[in-house]
Amino acid sequence: MSIKYIYDSKGKKAGVVIPIEMWNENKSKILNGHQKREGKKVFKPSKYRGIYHDLNLDLEKEVKKLRDEWVRI
Repeated sequence: MSIKYIYDSKGKKAGVVIPIEMWNENKSKILNGHQKREGKKVFKPSKYRGIYHDLNLDLEKEVKKLRDEWVRI
């Protein structure tokens, strides 16, 4: 049995199926690596709360500007 990839409706890789033998051999490496990555970068949205409060921006206008930048004719 070989490694098989699972694709989403847009053709992007969404998952993987590996043989159980390979999983058993590498399980601890995979799980330990995942835990280390999670521990280093924890996103805390509360850290960014209110960063635009003092800028006197109309956020609705700014959002429209950003959207317009993505529209290319």
